[in-house]
Amino acid sequence: MTKGFSLLEILITLVIVGILVSIVIPNFSSYKTQAYNNIALYDLKNLIEDELSYFAVTQQFIGFSTDDITERVIRIGSFEHKYLTEGIKSTAKVDGWYANVCTKHKWGDKIYGYESETDVFYYKESQKGYELHDLDCPNATKNKDFTASNGWKVLDYSR
Repeated sequence: MTKGFSLLEILITLVIVGILVSIVIPNFSSYKTQAYNNIALYDLKNLIEDELSYFAVTQQFIGFSTDDITERVIRIGSFEHKYLTEGIKSTAKVDGWYANVCTKHKWGDKIYGYESETDVFYYKESQKGYELHDLDCPNATKNKDFTASNGWKVLDYSR
């Protein structure tokens, strides 16, 4: 009697491993995308904290564009926003007492936004590999700026 595996046993094992891999890879990819989205939302919250702190002292917000990010830091005059995560782009549109701040991770699939006068977080679908541009974030006005007609949805934390 010879020791070892038959060709049929090896083929069955390969089929089982192939099925398991085909299940795991798509789930892993979606978990990575969700992690990138969470990083963008975390950085947005840090930026908002900085903006609100600055506003409490000076009674004005600091506007900045995606071009103002150098070495993952945003410096406007003597003001410096906290460290941004690698892959994050952000912009802040300001008009007096109103500010809209948006962030996106390059490999995430959502753009996140915040509107100061309503104190509400928003999101809209995007593509992986797309970097945020200033035009992706609506201009700050006294009206509701993040509208469904532009693809923005209120971020629901209950899910």
